[in-house]
Amino acid sequence: MPAMASYHCTVKAGASSSASAHAAYIERDGKYKSKSRDDLEAVESGNLPSWAEHSSDFWKASDSYERANAKGYREYEVALPREMLPAQRLELVRDFIRQELGDRHAYTFAIHNPRAALEGGEQPHAHIMFSERQRDSIERPEAQYFKRWNAKNPEKGGCKKGDGYKSAEQRKTELVALRERWGSLQNDHLEKHGHADRVDHRTLKERGIERIPTEHLGPTAAAMEQRGVPTRRGLAKAQREADAAEVADIPELSKRLRADCVQLVKLEAAKPDPTPSPVKPDQVKPNPIQERRRQEEMSVQIVKMWREVVHKEREEHLKELTAKAFETAKAFSVHFQAHMDAEPRLFGRKAWEAKRVAMDHRYDRLKVDYDELKTGRYPFLSNDKEAVQKAALERATAKQPKLAAAQAPAEAILRARDQRQQEERMQRVREEDQIRQAKKAERGQDRGYSR
Repeated sequence: MPAMASYHCTVKAGASSSASAHAAYIERDGKYKSKSRDDLEAVESGNLPSWAEHSSDFWKASDSYERANAKGYREYEVALPREMLPAQRLELVRDFIRQELGDRHAYTFAIHNPRAALEGGEQPHAHIMFSERQRDSIERPEAQYFKRWNAKNPEKGGCKKGDGYKSAEQRKTELVALRERWGSLQNDHLEKHGHADRVDHRTLKERGIERIPTEHLGPTAAAMEQRGVPTRRGLAKAQREADAAEVADIPELSKRLRADCVQLVKLEAAKPDPTPSPVKPDQVKPNPIQERRRQEEMSVQIVKMWREVVHKEREEHLKELTAKAFETAKAFSVHFQAHMDAEPRLFGRKAWEAKRVAMDHRYDRLKVDYDELKTGRYPFLSNDKEAVQKAALERATAKQPKLAAAQAPAEAILRARDQRQQEERMQRVREEDQIRQAKKAERGQDRGYSR
């Protein structure tokens, strides 16, 4: 079985005013050009319009002319194989761009190859940023290039942007397909250059591998850890490694446990069978500590189940609002396009333009609301988290009334447990303080006696 190489492929989006700054960052240009950033392996741009002599000309125009609430660019961030030579990695990135972008989108990509802060090995990766504007046969000046697309008269509008609205499920499906294509292309190039390693875009769970997933430490956290400064990611990494070592010992522990069970059965069989004296049920007194622990364990399970139900209902509520927002935006998009197609040549143009501006603002607002819903926010509720939680609780109570009724007493039991534990901790602190004070007094008496 071939070894598994490192896999990473994400899609990001940037605001309309940040494209030129991000391009300078990945190209290591301007303020990002320094000796401390000497990890640039390759940089290249393509599909630029005639008025853009350099990539910076295009991205600065994007910052100037794209709508304020639009996406200025999208970016593919992919990890590249360490096993490959720089020229082979460049060939891989170019093939990926030809496959995904073709000649439709203006793009800039850069390959970085920094050294890992802890292990010191290479970390080659590529940033591929591109405009969502789709080029066609019409040559447009920079001010018109980023205007809204005019379906009826394309030469009067800007380049078409994207493929219209897509539901969250459609975007997820497209992302999974993109990750699969990148993995397949990377494996083709690994095989082409004689490397046995392979990548897989699927999660460990989907591949049937029972292993705790890792988390990228990052350059900042890695540098701090190297200096001896503990970080959250470093502590989490150490905990994952400890958990992984503990999980690795489970088969051996299971084998020893089965052997101990067999030995215990043999010992029990060798014992004489004394006749137990009958005990009446009313003679058995429950242990109050055990009973309290039993109630606390049940309360933990009840609260956990209730929170899972509430979380599930919140997600369902979000899906319903997202679907409603999508249908509203889709219907409004059709209405807006019909208005654009009915543009008057002479009479009534002022009223038509006023309505177009109002509809344009409404269209942008619907798109922003839909994008916020996809990321888990609730614009229709004015970001009122209490209202969101109230809706989730009402849905959960309607579906699980018995669990909802048991949840409040369970939380009361857990609050009493927490308060008791806090009091016990404070009592231990007081006792330890008394012991310290007593020892301190004894040391003082000893010093006085010696004098």
